[in-house]
Amino acid sequence: MNHPVFKQNSDTFFVPWFKRRLLMNLKIKRLTFSAMIAALYFVFCFVEQSFASGAIQCRLSEAFCLLPLFFPEAIIGVTIGCLIFNVTNGIVYDMIFGTLATLIAGIITYFIGKFIKNKPLRIILGGLSPVLLNALVIPFVLIYGYELTDAYFYLFLTVGAGEALAVYIAGTIIYFPLEALFKKFKLINE
Repeated sequence: MNHPVFKQNSDTFFVPWFKRRLLMNLKIKRLTFSAMIAALYFVFCFVEQSFASGAIQCRLSEAFCLLPLFFPEAIIGVTIGCLIFNVTNGIVYDMIFGTLATLIAGIITYFIGKFIKNKPLRIILGGLSPVLLNALVIPFVLIYGYELTDAYFYLFLTVGAGEALAVYIAGTIIYFPLEALFKKFKLINE
């Protein structure tokens, strides 16, 4: 055949097309899992609504905060899930500062996962950023947004304890099966 398309060798036509197709499918998979994380974050918060906001809170959905250790797109999923739930509360401070704390914690957790390869140390250090950032920021949100009259230090302790329970207990429980699942779907490298 004399058509110019058929004269191209496989390196210039078929291989780049095939690679682009594979990359596009990988991006769609990653985006889908990120959206699923956002949806699950919101659903978990909605189900446990009485414990997800307030002076004594434990958002089990914060367990997803460890996922950026091996799946960077989880930063977007957790942040969007947090934003959607905070919007349902209607407190502007929570929408802005609560969501921002989650975003920054996710970014820090990602970099911890990128540079630390020892899994137990990774989980310990990776969980510190969401625990500490939320323990530092959320008391201000509770005092000024929810108009709680409790002392900052008390709220720091209660929010930090609830966050530590969610991240270190629930987060560790889901960390290993989700990492295996993501490897199965080839979303992360072995």
